[in-house]
Amino acid sequence: MCALLVLGGYLLFVNTRWGQKIDEAAYSGRHIVAPALIEYDRLILDPVSASTLVVAMALILMAGAFRRCLAAAAIIAVGFACAVVGAELLKHALPWHALLPRDTRLPLDLQRHTYPSGHTTIGTSLSIALILLSPTRWRLWMAVIAGLFSASFATGVLFVGWHRPSDALGGIFWSGSCMSLTALLIIALRGKPIGKVQPGGGAFLRSVLLIILLTMIVPLLFTAAQIDATQVAAQVPFLILTLLIAMSSFGLAVWFGWQLRSVDWSNTREARHS
Repeated sequence: MCALLVLGGYLLFVNTRWGQKIDEAAYSGRHIVAPALIEYDRLILDPVSASTLVVAMALILMAGAFRRCLAAAAIIAVGFACAVVGAELLKHALPWHALLPRDTRLPLDLQRHTYPSGHTTIGTSLSIALILLSPTRWRLWMAVIAGLFSASFATGVLFVGWHRPSDALGGIFWSGSCMSLTALLIIALRGKPIGKVQPGGGAFLRSVLLIILLTMIVPLLFTAAQIDATQVAAQVPFLILTLLIAMSSFGLAVWFGWQLRSVDWSNTREARHS
């Protein structure tokens, strides 16, 4: 499903004049974001480099060793790496072409292949990796934390002006595709149902309510900067696509947490008797 959304997002937002118009209108609307929020986004995005990706993979393996599921952690690390490398390959397989006269006024970094966003892919894939590595009884709560982390990356690339909204959405769905295959592989090779399913319905509902609450708070953060009342209508594409990015990030994380709530792959006593 996520793979179809990656392709659909490309065909809709990148490959049509109408889609590019909406995408660029949303990109232009980012000037209403509060400077403090942009500074926060830069703090989490700027450190990302090849070396930090190696560190992230090492931490995944260390966490797997600690939880006595090193084989599963190795699969997760490979899945994470494939998602990141695959996003870069997709940028060349799904090229961007100028379809509107104003495209020439875009920053030079955006007048090239940018779909899907690499930073969004990194943040989302790492978030899902954390969910996969979590013990079953913590998985739903970890999904909420992972959703926050993922949404920060996905909205951040738009707020700082590095990517269009469609690039962020593409990164989210591409990560979902790769990490879904990763989870299926782990379940097939190492997965086992836990002895007793932990009650998770209440936690899941609380997670969903938190998502809704955050999506109500987000626009208030955006409008912390002064907005000219005559410009409100021009911000509609930005607000709608930003909310879609945030909800997609949270929704994907919660979906993983819920689907995996009753299966584990560690060799710990907790996994055998929980």
